[in-house]
Amino acid sequence: MPHILIVDDEPDLAGLLAYNLGRAGFTTTQVHTGQEALARVREAPPDLVLLDLMLPDMDGAELYRLLRADPATSHLRVLVLSARPDASSRVSGVEVLLKPFKVQQVVERVKALLQSP
Repeated sequence: MPHILIVDDEPDLAGLLAYNLGRAGFTTTQVHTGQEALARVREAPPDLVLLDLMLPDMDGAELYRLLRADPATSHLRVLVLSARPDASSRVSGVEVLLKPFKVQQVVERVKALLQSP
């Protein structure tokens, strides 16, 4: 069963995503800061990271760069979720879904990203 790490500082949104991803057959872990995300990824790398760009302790774009720079995590699939209209210019080479989005849209994109080579 694929595991998704949800990195979002909004607990209600993270919970809603976790619930819907769980119904779709995924396991999830929720974290609310960049440092928590780095620790979780090092403990048990997920199959995919849902990453908000606006985190309380570090910029999500910086977290993305740290993940890409580390050979142990550079392969991780990442889907960025952001309210920032300039999000795609801040993190190149990754798919971005702008908030507000439909939760089912996130679930479908997660499924598609996990099926791609």
